[in-house]
Amino acid sequence: MAIYTDTLGGVDAVSGHYDSKEQNAVVRKWISMVQKRLKLNTALLTHGKNQSRFHHGRLERKLSDSLKSQTKQKYGVIDQASIIFERHGVFVHKGVGRGYRMVGGTVVRTAKSVIPLTSRVPREWFNPAIDQLMPELIKKLEQINADAVINATRLTIK
Repeated sequence: MAIYTDTLGGVDAVSGHYDSKEQNAVVRKWISMVQKRLKLNTALLTHGKNQSRFHHGRLERKLSDSLKSQTKQKYGVIDQASIIFERHGVFVHKGVGRGYRMVGGTVVRTAKSVIPLTSRVPREWFNPAIDQLMPELIKKLEQINADAVINATRLTIK
């Protein structure tokens, strides 16, 4: 934030407030874009839930329907962005579940029953979207914050 003063010592303008609004707008737009990309990725998953259902007394929704984004602010600037989805999305991403477990980075069958004809494989739907869209967010935030740093160097009292 930069504070400019006039010759009588009064404050002319306070800069930096607009930088935080611009930064918040960029983050909100980015998280919305991530959410849309994740919905597309989950639409490509052909196995799994195709509708909502009750499971163990809890409503489990289809993964694409459960995707939501959320941001939190501290001191007027978004400092946390979250993507919220059903728990089974993690199991799909890792390829684990009932009778399957991750061991040393690979999926291993741990069930003692007869081995089924199909086996589970990881279907990475989350990380690739984040990895692909993160550089764009970084670049935009660098530009905004570089301007804020330049403005902060103009702090003077006259």
